Amino acid sequence: MATITFPGTPSALKVLLKERGLRPRKHLGQNFLVDQNLLRVIVEKAAVEDRDIILEVGSGTGLLTRHLAERAHRVLAVEIDPRLYGLTLELLQGYANIHFLNKDVLKTKTTIDHEVEAVIIRWLREEEGLRLKVVSNLPYSISTPFIIAILTGGLPVECMVLTLQRDIVDRLLARPGTKEYGVLSVIAQLFSDVELLRQLPPEVFWPVPQVESAIVRMTVRRERVLERIPDLPLFKRLVRCVFQSRRKTLINSLLKLGLPSLSKEAVMDVLKGLGLEPRIRGEALDPEGFTALLREIHLLKGSSTAKRQGGKDVRS
Repeated sequence: MATITFPGTPSALKVLLKERGLRPRKHLGQNFLVDQNLLRVIVEKAAVEDRDIILEVGSGTGLLTRHLAERAHRVLAVEIDPRLYGLTLELLQGYANIHFLNKDVLKTKTTIDHEVEAVIIRWLREEEGLRLKVVSNLPYSISTPFIIAILTGGLPVECMVLTLQRDIVDRLLARPGTKEYGVLSVIAQLFSDVELLRQLPPEVFWPVPQVESAIVRMTVRRERVLERIPDLPLFKRLVRCVFQSRRKTLINSLLKLGLPSLSKEAVMDVLKGLGLEPRIRGEALDPEGFTALLREIHLLKGSSTAKRQGGKDVRS
């Protein structure tokens, strides 16, 4: 098979895909960032160096992948579309430091695929002093679950530089009480420092999307937060429960957690102890307010468990 030339321009990319009978798939969020200057900006903003392992999700036709591979120690390029996976494998076969995976990066809506994790962990163990970063033009359909999975998961990611649709960026930066404020806002602002780096017009993508996008950098601060969250699974349940019924009072939202220790009276006592009004809605809490609430609920849960274990009905 003849070697194909890497498509360095939008027109060359269009010609190549047409020759291969390939069309971008809208349901997979295939809007390729084709501006070479912006691709370089992304790599620079991520400060990619030879000691970096890069996870790229939605590698597409490899436009960003190539820039990453030229500066990083290793790149794990994950692409769900088998057509693009095969094309990129062919286009970038000369780069020995790229490992390609044809799969969904998410095992579930809340966890990263095991093979993706296994490859990264193996690489990190091979040499000392390596850093893990995520750099990606992230597909819209998985943006929210992927960001949450990375921030609350076990991979030692130091930072993420992501191209995202503007509504996702607005949710990352949203303040309490606004319509954009939700689960993503709380977790992103607690577990990372979020910076808006640059807004992008639709014209820098092909096909041209109907929305604006932006480049963001998220510096991960997971250890700082976990010191204040004694029960991470319960915390995630708590935040999701609040925003599933965001127009209800916080009391009613907390009762839906279904914890034996959380009677209405107990919840009211918790709110009073935190200086919160009984009729407050959960969407009014800032991220630190959620951590304070979690700690009180965790104490109640622990106290209730201790009482049951000390009772006469406990079976050995």
